[in-house]
Amino acid sequence: MIQKVIFTDIDGTILDNTGGYGETPKLIRSLIKSSVPVILCSAKTLAEQNRIRKQVGLTDPFIVENGGAIIIEKDYFNHSYILGNYPVKERDDDYIVELGKPATKIRELLNDIRKNFNINFRGVADISIQELSSITNLSAEHAKEMAHREYGETILQIEKRDLDRLTRIAREMDLSLIHGGRFFDVTMGNDKGKAVEILVNLFKKKYDHNVTFFGIGDSENDASMLGHMDIPVLVQGQDGSWSNVKINRIIRVPGIGPKGWALAYDDIFTKEPSK
Repeated sequence: MIQKVIFTDIDGTILDNTGGYGETPKLIRSLIKSSVPVILCSAKTLAEQNRIRKQVGLTDPFIVENGGAIIIEKDYFNHSYILGNYPVKERDDDYIVELGKPATKIRELLNDIRKNFNINFRGVADISIQELSSITNLSAEHAKEMAHREYGETILQIEKRDLDRLTRIAREMDLSLIHGGRFFDVTMGNDKGKAVEILVNLFKKKYDHNVTFFGIGDSENDASMLGHMDIPVLVQGQDGSWSNVKINRIIRVPGIGPKGWALAYDDIFTKEPSK
């Protein structure tokens, strides 16, 4: 039997635009029961993803803040696969492979841009949890999780005329701006594709290369993840269209959010892959 491993985005795939799950928890639990790893790969923070993982019962590695870091339980892979090969730090029962620069450094650079170039914007660090909850329509508890960023900052409000200037200046300072729908994430060194590549290689060692990788995304921000998959799957966006992701062999599923995720499960994950 070929081992299956699934990488998936969260917003617009596992979750719909209201934060609802649909059938995805039931499907993920069936994958867990079948010993199929499900790897979350998202812009969401560690705190946000830990809540979701707890709700659906996941214990597999996961990728936070658009490739800012990979979180791996210490006993998940052979220690020799990780230690000495990657920039690892330990926290409680986890190894953390850090790719992104600290949020404190990024916020310092953003403050310099604000001051030196007279560009007005507001990020998560600039407002209270109560205001963040109001802007995002999240509960105060979930807003607090969103605010606990370790590898980037989220720009919540900026004048449209200033966005191009901010993007250009940020790039000159080695910062990246990632469009996440309503808001923009600003990162430095975060690399979702690299994070996925690291985990793909670890899983290949774990399963002696007898593994097939599936990936589910909904936007161009997922392209770097889907590009490493044997079977990349794209669900429809909220407007019913598919994002313009240019990847060979990509499968476009006619379903939005969790409905698309369920169709991908039915049409693909129940079939035996061939290598």
